[in-house]
Amino acid sequence: MNTKENKVNYQPLLIFGGAFSLFFAFWVYLIASKNPFIKSFDTVVYNAIRNNNPVERQLAFYWTQLGNTLTITVFTVVLVLFLVYQRNYIHAVFASLTMIAANACNSIIKNIIQRQRPRMDKAVHADGFSFPSGHSVGSMTLALVLIALIVVLVKKKPVKTWLIVFCVFFTLSIGFTRMYLHVHWPSDVLGGWCEGLAFSSLASWLFFKALDKKNKLNP
Repeated sequence: MNTKENKVNYQPLLIFGGAFSLFFAFWVYLIASKNPFIKSFDTVVYNAIRNNNPVERQLAFYWTQLGNTLTITVFTVVLVLFLVYQRNYIHAVFASLTMIAANACNSIIKNIIQRQRPRMDKAVHADGFSFPSGHSVGSMTLALVLIALIVVLVKKKPVKTWLIVFCVFFTLSIGFTRMYLHVHWPSDVLGGWCEGLAFSSLASWLFFKALDKKNKLNP
């Protein structure tokens, strides 16, 4: 990583964050009110991805562990400590507070909505309520936090591109495994992604704005 930040046009992030926040609020309303559209949405997606191949299910089971709370928390702590070590204090505050805020909000909404999980395979264990998907929120938020850090700290374009592609693949694949293993409704995963997008977009806007202000004060 290079400590000299790249310039970023961050203003659209405020619009994106606001749009995802509104959509997430609307999605929460649909879930809470048990709107028939949600059941139709879940049924269509489940029918499209249904597959009982034991090898693929086992691979999905192993991969989904990368998005659990423990793994995401450990990785975030290591990331924040590394940023502090590199004296990238604004970056460290951004990463830690964004992850804490998104996951705390997710926990609150879970306990308010109290949506039950789908009927699960006994070989797959999952605790707590279903909406929003914690794996989806955590992986999406972490992926976009990493993308924001990659954009400002990595200068080599090929490296930057491949890292960003992997971050996108990571969060989408984690969400897919939650549906594939039938531990979450598809609407849980979509809701989790939107929540993560809302928090990370707004937080990234504040992050880039803080860096811009810092660079202007210390050209």
